[in-house]
Amino acid sequence: MVITIIPMCLIICLNIPLLETIEDFVGLWEILWELNSVLPDKIHEENQEIASKILRYFLEQSLITFYVSKWGSDELEALDFGEAFKLIEDKKYWNAPSINELCIKIGNTEKGEKFYNEELIEDFI
Repeated sequence: MVITIIPMCLIICLNIPLLETIEDFVGLWEILWELNSVLPDKIHEENQEIASKILRYFLEQSLITFYVSKWGSDELEALDFGEAFKLIEDKKYWNAPSINELCIKIGNTEKGEKFYNEELIEDFI
């Protein structure tokens, strides 16, 4: 029997995007803020790369959806898979927007919420 030990910070990093999107739509930059608080020893760019990898994986698995919006507006326009992948690479969306500036928000899917509540959590309990 092989026992794999997963660092707690990695578990937290995987949980952040799904938990945040279950509670409400969350800005792309807010995911990075959360990672910066969990992984303070890493530089901003390293945390952005970690967040990018996690979000790309969650997009590929249809656990989250990306939206474009003007900051301060409740109107959201869903982005298709290809657009979302491109915007993950655009550094300007990783910074907090000014009022009425375009921003990227992330929401969960039913599959994402189910995965978080039934699979991801159970794997670590």
